[in-house]
Amino acid sequence: MSIRRFILLNKRLYKQATYVILLLMIPIAVMLFKVAAGSDSHVMQIGIYAEDKDAVAARSLMDELKAVREEISFTEYASRDEAIKDVTSAKLDEAWIIPADIDETFERLAAGRQPKSTITVYEREQGVTHLFMQELLESKAFKIYARGVFETGAGKVFEDKGGLDEFVKTFYDKAPGNSIFSYSRLGENSTEEESYLLMPVRGLLAILLLITSFAASIFYMEDTENGLFIYWHSKFKNLRALGYYSVVMVNSAVLVLLALILSGMNVGIVGEVINMAVYCVALILFSMIVRMIFGSVKTMGVVMPLVVIVSIVLSPVFIDIKGMRAVQSLVPSFYYLMSTYDSYWLVRMCIYCLCEVVILEVIYRIKQFKL
Repeated sequence: MSIRRFILLNKRLYKQATYVILLLMIPIAVMLFKVAAGSDSHVMQIGIYAEDKDAVAARSLMDELKAVREEISFTEYASRDEAIKDVTSAKLDEAWIIPADIDETFERLAAGRQPKSTITVYEREQGVTHLFMQELLESKAFKIYARGVFETGAGKVFEDKGGLDEFVKTFYDKAPGNSIFSYSRLGENSTEEESYLLMPVRGLLAILLLITSFAASIFYMEDTENGLFIYWHSKFKNLRALGYYSVVMVNSAVLVLLALILSGMNVGIVGEVINMAVYCVALILFSMIVRMIFGSVKTMGVVMPLVVIVSIVLSPVFIDIKGMRAVQSLVPSFYYLMSTYDSYWLVRMCIYCLCEVVILEVIYRIKQFKL
């Protein structure tokens, strides 16, 4: 494709309101996520009401929860009804009600007896994050319960109260805390820790590029019907289509790269450019295959949302369904998101592109044979 054709096609595209809106969605989406990430936002907001705020176990539990990562917000409430009301109105995700006899509850548990009261959790819905909160609450409560069990058991060995106190103190003074854990991200590329709200941004931008590639197919079919290619003769129509699609994708790809770099989510400019280039080729070939199979603007409009939904589910945009690798390998966005941190998947994406070329050629030959 000549530079003159590239410029003319760009001018034509910028007259398309749909294309301009797609381009504007990229910086707007990233900006909104950045604003949200910089605001006071949390994965979960928990309200806690202790019926007896002076209870040792209640204070210990509160102190344990305050040490949890800042992505989870804990707020103390002055009344039980107020906490439950805020859960009902969705101001809180959960309300934890600590009974007045919490000290006695842990003492009875440590002694192997049935507790009279329990910590009550109120929630509006049950989801993955709520299950994590259940694990968190139980783990923090277990630390208090375990201490009681330990002291009860040690008391049966030491008759001297002073010896018991010294033994318990020595035990807790030598507790390792978090010093026995270290965390490292596997893969060749790594980035600094980012807000949890920014984590799905790359995946959403990848899906936005998928939508752009489908828009390219629709533009191409409309321009074919309108006779745009009368003066653009080519023996290899697929190459002509590849050039047309490339013009559509280049602008979006550049904006996505700039958005990733300016938002601090890039893993290295060279790596990002290579991944993006291969991903754009994969998307172009993918949308060309879909266009050649279905062949009409109306059908493409129906197929596009289905493909987008399937891609979001199968790609690690929000979650990674590891048990469906064979199915995930059918969508190009999966390879792009996986290749961000591991070049193995970049190679796999290149192989995926070669497979697309073969499929595209087979479909083209079949259509030529039918004609």
